[in-house]
Amino acid sequence: MASSAEQDRIVYAYLKKHKYERAADALSKDSKVQSLDQYASNAARSLTLETGVTRIAAYDRGEQDTPEAIEESYSSLIKWIDSSLDQYKNELYNVTYPIFVHCYLDLVVREYFDEAKKFMSDHGVEHEQYHDREVQELMGIATPDHMNKSELVTAFRNSKYNLQLCSYSFDLLVTFLQEHQYMALLKIVNEHLAIKVLSGKPQQNFTAIGMTGSSPEEVDSLKRKQVLWGTINPAEVDLALEEDDDMNAEEEEDAEAKAKRKAAKKAHPMAPKPDRIPFPPIRGRPLAMKVAQLKDMRKRVELSSSQLPSTCLYTFFNAKGRIHSLAISDDASLIAASFSDSYIKIFSLDGKGLRGLKSSTELNEGDITGDSKLEEFLEAEAEQSKTLIGHSGPVYEVSFSPDNSFLVSASEDGTVRLWNLLTFTNVVCYKGHMNPVWSISFSPLGYYFATASHDRTARLWSTDHIYPLRMFAGHLSDVDVVRFHPNSNYVATGSTDRSCRLWDVLSGECMRIFEGHTLSVQILAFSDDGQYMASGSDDCTVILWEIASGKRLVTYTGHKCEIYDLAFSGDGALLSSSSADNTVKIWAVRDAIRESAGLPVAEEEMDTSEAHGGAEKASHELVTLATKETPVFCLKFSPRNLLFAAGVFSPN
Repeated sequence: MASSAEQDRIVYAYLKKHKYERAADALSKDSKVQSLDQYASNAARSLTLETGVTRIAAYDRGEQDTPEAIEESYSSLIKWIDSSLDQYKNELYNVTYPIFVHCYLDLVVREYFDEAKKFMSDHGVEHEQYHDREVQELMGIATPDHMNKSELVTAFRNSKYNLQLCSYSFDLLVTFLQEHQYMALLKIVNEHLAIKVLSGKPQQNFTAIGMTGSSPEEVDSLKRKQVLWGTINPAEVDLALEEDDDMNAEEEEDAEAKAKRKAAKKAHPMAPKPDRIPFPPIRGRPLAMKVAQLKDMRKRVELSSSQLPSTCLYTFFNAKGRIHSLAISDDASLIAASFSDSYIKIFSLDGKGLRGLKSSTELNEGDITGDSKLEEFLEAEAEQSKTLIGHSGPVYEVSFSPDNSFLVSASEDGTVRLWNLLTFTNVVCYKGHMNPVWSISFSPLGYYFATASHDRTARLWSTDHIYPLRMFAGHLSDVDVVRFHPNSNYVATGSTDRSCRLWDVLSGECMRIFEGHTLSVQILAFSDDGQYMASGSDDCTVILWEIASGKRLVTYTGHKCEIYDLAFSGDGALLSSSSADNTVKIWAVRDAIRESAGLPVAEEEMDTSEAHGGAEKASHELVTLATKETPVFCLKFSPRNLLFAAGVFSPN
């Protein structure tokens, strides 16, 4: 049965929830019910010595802060949570990890080395399921000098650990610590944890957020900023497409179809102005390719839970451990592989081969005039692949420009290189990052590209400037992935600090912080309409986010290893994910969106797991495409919703 103090706290929470303010104040004064902040503040004021120094300072060397007391209080907390009701256990367990870390660090900094080692040995295993890498790093921190050199310790000491608890779980925790006078744990909770108290039922999944460098209040305030997530087309593309449509539609298009086509060209209400971000005019080959792509999209197959995409897998042999990443061009005509041997190889997928420019000698000998076509400048014989050499370290990622004219690459040597895919030569070397560059992404509209680095920053570049135009700083650890929003006005980043951030390209401001993963965020993807973002992590989960609200819509679980790549179908109905577990999974997106809005799932969108294998699937999982021994590094939907995948054969 609950104690008298606990009963008072439950009644107090009920009165506050239902806005009975006067009754709650009366109960608070009568029974001295306190919040955690009130308790800590009152304790600091009331526990004073005759000299005027608070006992909090003296308490650091008191009986309750001895190694034995820390071990007893932490073990008692674990036992109390183990004996709690199942519906509160998951939330309460989230509190134990940051408390465990700070207990261990407090022992180390006070040079109780043997006791710290025993504390880690006894309790470290309890946190290996969700925090294995961090626990392993903490095991190597045995002296205060080690602490000063550790980025992980610096993050824990300088940033508060964000958590979410329902009001009742929070009340249970505070009451337990108060009644047992576990001052060491209360001090850690008060100084190093930022707990956001939520109304409603406790959350049943693992909900620890961790350290993002921002308080819950700051994260919530960012969600109130307006994000212009609608997509746009350059004016030149719209004009060229309209002229082409008018020529082809004069005879064969009826009035209804023409009205529908013109309505589709209206600007989206949430789209930014076309000139908000400056772009050079699009002409020639880039314009023709963009128009052809938009026309090709009209022949797109509509996908759904009952209409899954056809999938084509490209496998690389004899390259295990050598290929870091793969990239497929927007029109699926080229594929690039980045190697640990510091070079890049480009392969043709359309059967036409790769033809570079003729040598200067051949051009001088040939009959070339101002009216000559591009074909006359190209080599006579096509090759199936081309090799690009220039980096001095492993190449971690590459990205094609939308018109296939350029390729950008990111390397361990700290440089970024721009390659001309007509001459297959390096034309620019960009220097700015001081550490390895992990990720790179070309803008969907070309001209700009973004990089992510070990130096905890992402940077914005353009093809005609050798210095970065913007620096996006805010993550507490490595920025592992960077991707452009479809309208090129925003850049998203994912980090080892387990958070994702959305940045405004124009101002450089952080517009959203997405929290929810328990390990490093390794991959990001946007839906083509710009409304949703998906993130994949080393925790084997994929999370679907709504850009406008910053809300997590659903967590997809089913993969057994870290996530390698993500891709939305062109119509946004499906999401595909690939993993180190040698599978590609396809998930229903529309179902998740409707469920998050509290709407019933349409009958045609119901899970059709029986039709795709017979076995019962995880929530929203439509089908699993398994390879024998080929982890898939790259996923790409074509304009017609054909799914391309590429991986490296990796026999055990």
